Amino acid sequence: LKTFTGVWDYTYMLLLLETGVRANELVGVEVNDIKWEESTMLVRNTKGYKQRFVPLSPTMKDALRRYLSIRGSIVDCNALFVTVDHTPLTKRQVQSRIHGYGEQAGIKDVRCSPYTFRHTFAKMSVKNGAGIFELQQILGHTTFDMVRTYVNLFADDVKEQHRKFSPLNTLKKRNY
Repeated sequence: LKTFTGVWDYTYMLLLLETGVRANELVGVEVNDIKWEESTMLVRNTKGYKQRFVPLSPTMKDALRRYLSIRGSIVDCNALFVTVDHTPLTKRQVQSRIHGYGEQAGIKDVRCSPYTFRHTFAKMSVKNGAGIFELQQILGHTTFDMVRTYVNLFADDVKEQHRKFSPLNTLKKRNY
């Protein structure tokens, strides 16, 4: 995190994990799409040409502020993520860099890609108690079909969450 590209890579990977956005959505984000006061970011969905706002945590906002301070305001480009030569980051560059980091880290048997971050976002959200409605909104799915797939993939995690929130847990136990 001592170089522009280090902060740049860290920030967009953190944003992928924070929001579950697709790579093509990530590269479409512009600087003015960050709504600091609302703690949200506008995402343009290239599937269906819809847009949505996704929430940003204080940690993510801090990382974005740091990146933007290094990026500078003199860049003649609206894209949030720009390369060292001030051109917008491309989907292919994101894919290639994440793949490269996976190789450097020696990660085997897992595809290192932007989609892996999306999948991880969904899994961690389900494990942390996110509901199907929240996931649908944040991930930008128009139907519950894909969201249901995520929830079904993590059925054991859902069962564990159910143990925590089951209404029967709050009822007084009776002897029958």
